[in-house]
This record gives sequence, C-alpha cells and structure tokens, in this order.
Amino acid sequence: MMSTEVKQRKKVSTSKEGKDGQPMAPPTAPQIRDEVPGKTVVDPAFKQQRPPIVEVRTVLCLLCLAICGALSWFVFEQSRTFSILEHRYQSLQTRSEALEELGDKIRLVFGKLLKTEEAVIKFKELGITQRAEGFRRDLSSLGASCKAIADNRDRLEGNLTTLQKAFAKFEKSTSNITNEISMRINTVKTDVRRISGFETDINSLIESVIELENKLEKVEKSTVQSIGNSLADSIDRITDLKNAVSRNSDRIDLIKKRLVELRSDFSDNSEKLQNLESDRLKVMQAVHFANDLKPKVFTLRKDLSQVQNIMNDLSLRLGRLAQDLLKREREVMAISDQVFNFTAMKSEIQDLNLKLHTS
Repeated sequence: MMSTEVKQRKKVSTSKEGKDGQPMAPPTAPQIRDEVPGKTVVDPAFKQQRPPIVEVRTVLCLLCLAICGALSWFVFEQSRTFSILEHRYQSLQTRSEALEELGDKIRLVFGKLLKTEEAVIKFKELGITQRAEGFRRDLSSLGASCKAIADNRDRLEGNLTTLQKAFAKFEKSTSNITNEISMRINTVKTDVRRISGFETDINSLIESVIELENKLEKVEKSTVQSIGNSLADSIDRITDLKNAVSRNSDRIDLIKKRLVELRSDFSDNSEKLQNLESDRLKVMQAVHFANDLKPKVFTLRKDLSQVQNIMNDLSLRLGRLAQDLLKREREVMAISDQVFNFTAMKSEIQDLNLKLHTS
C-alpha cells in the first residue's frame, strides 16, 4: 500500500512539473525568452495594446488609497489627542476629589474651631489670657490658610471649565473636519464615475457624428438632384408650355413650397451642426484631459515593468524552492519506505521469536 501511494505521488508531481522542472503557469500574456535562462519578459506590443482607461482607474484607485491612508493617520492622531485630554480630565477629576476631601477636613476644622472658641470663652471666664491669645493667633493663621485653599479651589474649578470648553470646541472642529473629508471623498468618487462614463459618451458622440455626416451627404445629394430635376422640368415646361402660363403657376407654387421645405430642412441641419460643434468641444476637452494623463501613465508603465521583472525573479526563486521541496519529499518517501521495511522485518523477527519460544 505504501509503495503504490508513493508511485501515485511521484506521478502527480511529475505531471505538475513542466519540461524545465518548473510548475506550469496559466497563459496570461505573450512572453519573450530573455538571455538569462528561465527568465521571461512580457512583449512590449502586448503592453501597448492595453487600454489607458484601466490605468487611469488604477491611478484614481491609488489616489483614493492615499487619501484613505491620510484619513486613517489623521483619525489616529485625533484619537491620540483625545486620549491625552481624557487623561488630563481624569487627573483634574482626581484633584477636584482631593479638594472636596480638603473642604470636608476644613469644615471639621471649623467645627473644632467653634468648639475651641467656646473653650476660649470658658478659659476667659477662668482667667487664662495668654493661652487664649495663642489660640487666636492659631485661628487667624488657620483662617488665612483656609482662604488660600478656597482660592486654589476656585482657580482649579476655572481651569476645569476652560478645559471643558476647549474639549467641546475640539470635538466640534473634529466633527467638521470629518464631514468635510467625507464630502471630498464623495466628490472624488463622483469624479471617478464621471470619468468612467466618458467612454460611452464619446462612443455615442462618434456614432452620432457619423450618422449625421451620412444624413448630410444624403440631403445634399437629394437637394442637388431635386434642384436639377426642377430646373430641367422648368426649362422643358417653359419651352413647351409658353401658352399655358396659368397651368404653370400652380406648378411654380408647388416648387416654391418645396424650396421652403428644403430651406427648413437646411436650417434644421445647421442647428444639428451647431449641436455637433458643442459636442466636438466637449470631446476636445476630454482629449486634452487624456493628454495631461499620458505622462503619469508612462511613469506607471515604467513602475509596472520593474514590478514584472521582480515578479519574474520571484517566480524563478519559487521554482527553485519547489525543486528543493520535491527533492526533500523524495528523500522523505525513501526514508518512509526504509522505515516500513524495518517494521516489516521487525514483525517477521517477532513472529520467528514466537515460533521459537513455542517450539
């Protein structure tokens, strides 16, 4: 069983390998063999056959990716600043809690001071004046320290309010910036869609121009033929029907009506030509835009050629790695066959030992 599986794996690996020992690749583009063995280069004629519109789309996609990267970096910076502000806000909250604790302690001190004042009154009644003066000095110093603490608390509360206002302004500015960026992204997407829709517009305009040229040629031929026929008929009728002027007046009226119709057709055709001229200006603007994009497309082609060379080198390295892996697989299969043979020999030896023991 192990030998048959090994043979099947070898057959699959040999079928996957090509004539040069490399894996078969799907046919993508006409390739030319380079002087370096195993290295392929894409035919430049195949590159020239690629439509430039796909490359324009790639350029626009790269621009969109760059804008998205810039936006992500901006959002990351904003989140960083938010975290810093939150840390400062939490530190201020802790300070305000400490100040509240100090206020509670100060209230306790004031309560104790009231008790001491009552005790001082009692001491006055008892006649101890020196200790009372010392207590008064201590009370004055404690009052000054309490006032300083209250002033510091007011300052800290003012700082908290200013920080809250700055935080609100910062949130408003960030929301406005995000809205502007989203609007710009939407405008870029609409521009991309419009540029992709220019192809169908240009093709339809070319087809309409060709149809109008054919119609103009037909109208000119029909007008020349009708005018020639009318002139020939009028000459023949004048020579032949000089005595029938009354009858020819009706025919002259018909000819005038036809001329009026021809003039109206000519005016319609002139209006159509004016519309075509406006469409032609639009097409010229699109052509100028495409000419402006040509150098960028050329640079992108150069970059793509360099990338293709790098891909060819990587494919060669991958082929070599595949060959090394196949060699290692063959060695592993040989080792597994040896192990299988050793196990078979071991089982036979064990059977012989059992037979010897039984005998």
